[in-house]
Amino acid sequence: MSRLLILTSLAFLLYLPNTSATLALTNLQTLLQQHPLPQTPAQNTPSHAPWSHSPHCTTSHHLAHLGQKFCIYTSNTTGPYGLSLILKPRDAVRATAHLSDNPLESFLTKRQAESMYLGGVGGGQAWKVVDVPGKDKGVVATRRIARFETVMVDQAAVVVDMDLEKAVMKGESNAMLKLAVERLRAPGVIRDMSAKHNDGKDEEEVEGEEGRLEEDVMKTNAFGSTVVDVSTRALFPLISRINHACNPNSFVMFSRAGVSMAIKAYRDIEEGEEITISYLLLGIPSHKRTHLLSRWGFTCTCALCSLPPQEKKASDLRRVMIAQAEEKIIQLAESYDLPAAIALTHESIQMIIEEEVYPMLTDEYAMLAMLYLEHGDRKSAEKYGKLAWGLLGDLGFLGVGEEKDRQTFTLERLLGNMGKLGGDGSGGKWKKGEV
Repeated sequence: MSRLLILTSLAFLLYLPNTSATLALTNLQTLLQQHPLPQTPAQNTPSHAPWSHSPHCTTSHHLAHLGQKFCIYTSNTTGPYGLSLILKPRDAVRATAHLSDNPLESFLTKRQAESMYLGGVGGGQAWKVVDVPGKDKGVVATRRIARFETVMVDQAAVVVDMDLEKAVMKGESNAMLKLAVERLRAPGVIRDMSAKHNDGKDEEEVEGEEGRLEEDVMKTNAFGSTVVDVSTRALFPLISRINHACNPNSFVMFSRAGVSMAIKAYRDIEEGEEITISYLLLGIPSHKRTHLLSRWGFTCTCALCSLPPQEKKASDLRRVMIAQAEEKIIQLAESYDLPAAIALTHESIQMIIEEEVYPMLTDEYAMLAMLYLEHGDRKSAEKYGKLAWGLLGDLGFLGVGEEKDRQTFTLERLLGNMGKLGGDGSGGKWKKGEV
């Protein structure tokens, strides 16, 4: 099952522009769910529109957040499940602009959406939820999925400001979560999800604690997302069924609003193969992965973690060298030893290919473009700049449809959007919204 994560699988962070897709938002319930969800009668009144209920608030008595209100805002006309936000009032006002966020428009052209949901040759729903031995539920491919194909889209059901747990007592935050779920159009969908963070307690004992079940569902299944510039935990009930692998075949993409999400394939996925994502940044050595994954209470048995000892040791060494290479490349470039910096970047690219963490190539290609340009070799700079731009487009980070078509490559545009390079293994960052 998917767990709370700040998922930045790609080294470049680009926003997803809106596209010209026109499938109606009102069809999402049918499109995203195999069975219609129960409907809750509209309760909007002028006193709390556009929300379906009057906001329910609590006030922090914690010194760092003293007097700050956190309120539950629910819109049961948003998405297939309804949407409950637990935010500060000023942030909720800004969030109203995202109540119509349509994942179909963020991630798919009209033709792609019709193919995904209406079928046809090579189309139709590409996945199903199944029981996976040792993992509870999981998602497998029901047909062959092509590399870079968008597999699944979803919308958040619950979004919670990360500050809530620090600002109020645990019992109070749990009660807020319980009410946020109760106000959804289909609260049972949330409560039926895995709650593995129950500290060994049986299900009846967890359910007997006020809001404990809802809290554990969030801890076990939520993703880290940014909504109206606020760090949040966001629960996507459909995508949360997808399990972890350290070398996954798919990755997560967020809409610019942060309340819609899509799954896109890194590579071809065969019928019957489990669809996986990484809960962690790509390229982390095995001992660090084991430590980081322990927060979700499981030991990873993916193909990468199950390598024979010598092969795992070689993989870990490559991953450490990839991470260290970035800082060394920057040092060489700053000392103007460009030939050595270029040579080391090529070595890093080869190790990335051997480790099959292909999204990390975007940084390396862009770095080579910059280094070659500085070295006076524009032809090589253009070559690697185009490779970076093409991979970003294939991965979906230049938008879709007409918006993607307008993202014309120029070397200056690529390099102009390279942010400050860091030594944390995450690579260069795009300046958000400036592509």
